[in-house]
Amino acid sequence: MFAPALLGLLALSAPAADDHEDKNPLFRELRQKGFAVGADHKATLPAPSMADGLDAAGQEKALKAIAAADYDVEDLTRKSAVAPNVLRLRDVKPSDPAAPARGVDVWFVAYGDLKKLSDKDFLERLQKTRREDGRAETLSAAALDKRGITLTDDKHEGFGHVTFNLLDKVEVQATGRSVQSETADSIVIASLVDGRFREDREFPNQWRPLARNDDGKFVPEGKPTPYEGAAWYLKITRLARPEGALFVEAHLVFAEPAKWFDGANLLRSKLPAVIQTQVRSIRADLAKP
Repeated sequence: MFAPALLGLLALSAPAADDHEDKNPLFRELRQKGFAVGADHKATLPAPSMADGLDAAGQEKALKAIAAADYDVEDLTRKSAVAPNVLRLRDVKPSDPAAPARGVDVWFVAYGDLKKLSDKDFLERLQKTRREDGRAETLSAAALDKRGITLTDDKHEGFGHVTFNLLDKVEVQATGRSVQSETADSIVIASLVDGRFREDREFPNQWRPLARNDDGKFVPEGKPTPYEGAAWYLKITRLARPEGALFVEAHLVFAEPAKWFDGANLLRSKLPAVIQTQVRSIRADLAKP
């Protein structure tokens, strides 16, 4: 879900680049209509960097654009747990000055079987926070029915609630809706913090500051503040070469209340190490038989 989580076979056909927008209603909404990042502001998610239907030369051109001046394509596609990833942080405009919108974009190459990723349980594990202080729960059909929510496609759609520690400063709880789509070339998982759970008693969207207790552990304190304003997608695309290579890209936009870090921009200093750890963990998961 929201975690600063976060993700070889030849295609039998070449689908149109916008197939996922046709197949995935949430991805289409986040790309075309956008989502709220404040009371009066909306944002959209960027287009995928790697389109479906590209041949090997087209994919290499896209890889070069992402690597830019930082890496060679050969280094980016190296079959290693410690191969580089590309991370870019950006400010999203317009947004609420009291809770500016931030963008996080991550690209890297892993190795594994794209078919493995069609398993819903495996994808859910990829999206869950990997930190020991994080918790994740999938909402049952009964819990959704209680709130008047009916899944239109329970194989490709789901709701989950996460609680996690953000940089030892804030505890965030959020309920997200996720929709998965597949083409011959790729898989997309699009997610949105669902505003219907803003003040839900069991699965709220909210945040509280963290403080150390007498045992040295971080615990939430004070009254929760409602939270909304986050969406992201993960796209995993099969590369024509090297053999078995998967191109992974994740694009996230979220509102960052100024009170989270007292106005300090901790993300630029802390996030690279967090992302690097999660990239290595995802590579390890994909490499397992």
